[in-house]
Amino acid sequence: MRQAFRGYDAVQIRAVADAAGVSTSAVYHYFSSKDGLLLECLHSWLSEFEDSDALAIVGKRGPNQRLLRVVESLTERLSLTPRLADTMARAYLHATGSASDTAEFVRDTLIEIFTEAMHPERPQYNDHVAALMTDVWIANVLAIAQKRMTAEELRRRFQHAISAIDRNTGVR
Repeated sequence: MRQAFRGYDAVQIRAVADAAGVSTSAVYHYFSSKDGLLLECLHSWLSEFEDSDALAIVGKRGPNQRLLRVVESLTERLSLTPRLADTMARAYLHATGSASDTAEFVRDTLIEIFTEAMHPERPQYNDHVAALMTDVWIANVLAIAQKRMTAEELRRRFQHAISAIDRNTGVR
């Protein structure tokens, strides 16, 4: 994972194997590709976020404001390591083969996090909103990592999207 902090191109399976004290073939036994390995790292990172007190920080605000706060928290945490954010976003966006299954697993985890943020008491409620916000967040993380957008700009985009959702659904 340390290599991922230096960027996508810095991640080499041979170096990962050496750092883990295993053979390259052992790494490929568990991960079909570099993208598969990186996506497993992203999933692990998201699971740590989900298991942390991050969802508790949102308080008792309305569902869409809770969603916005979780998006802000995720973005802030990943923005602390822009090369890692870039590496993970690239792996997600370029995943093929069995790595694309892992990308879907990552997406499902984000949907779960966003749905839980909106409605902890009714986790199945508004999955479609959480799915849309997941796709927007993932696409924009790369833009943030590449300094084409700021975290503040992403927050404003989410605020606009949430305002539109509020107007159309009456959910606050």
